[in-house]
Amino acid sequence: MTFDIIFIKSAEGFNKKRGGKIEKIIKNTANHAVKILNLGNNQTINFTVYPINGKFNLGFAQSKDWIQFYVLRKKIDEDDLKSAVYHEMHHLARGFTALSKRSPSLLETLFSEGLAVVFEMEQVPKRIPIYAKYTNFFIKKWLPQLKKENIWGTDFSHDEWFWGKKEKPYRLGYKLGTYLVHQIKKNHPEMTALKLARKDTKTLLKLSGVNL
Repeated sequence: MTFDIIFIKSAEGFNKKRGGKIEKIIKNTANHAVKILNLGNNQTINFTVYPINGKFNLGFAQSKDWIQFYVLRKKIDEDDLKSAVYHEMHHLARGFTALSKRSPSLLETLFSEGLAVVFEMEQVPKRIPIYAKYTNFFIKKWLPQLKKENIWGTDFSHDEWFWGKKEKPYRLGYKLGTYLVHQIKKNHPEMTALKLARKDTKTLLKLSGVNL
């Protein structure tokens, strides 16, 4: 497996030292993820990096050989960047990418994001992302709302469920997905997001024991 890291040119880009550190973190983390996720060796994965202002780094798995990263300009939070890499690499293992030929259902999307979140926490245990945090009150409020939806359908608003549009809170889908995966781990302590990476949605739901 080889990695090509491409820094998108920007008026406020990274200096050589900062860019070198970012490249090293991405390559080392991706290399470890490839090995434990059994992604194979006969492929090149392209990473594009664009500088942003904000509170945390972002990633998007566009295809099996392309991941976009939006990396903080002013601060290199190594654990945060590692988490973003692990998250997106887990998506590659599931084939859960933006340019996939098939459209995922709402439930598949919830599980895929939840698994990626739990995977990053398994690999970077010192960091608990804000989009993984939920309360019992939160679940009691929003799980019934999920039950009203066509969870097996593909006609849902991703922005609404995962970025917080209309009446839904920010990162709702990530939190619900994380909860579902936590239920699997509660019922089956031997299970990890690594072991669950390629399980289909029906199997995951059954393992969770959640009645949807």
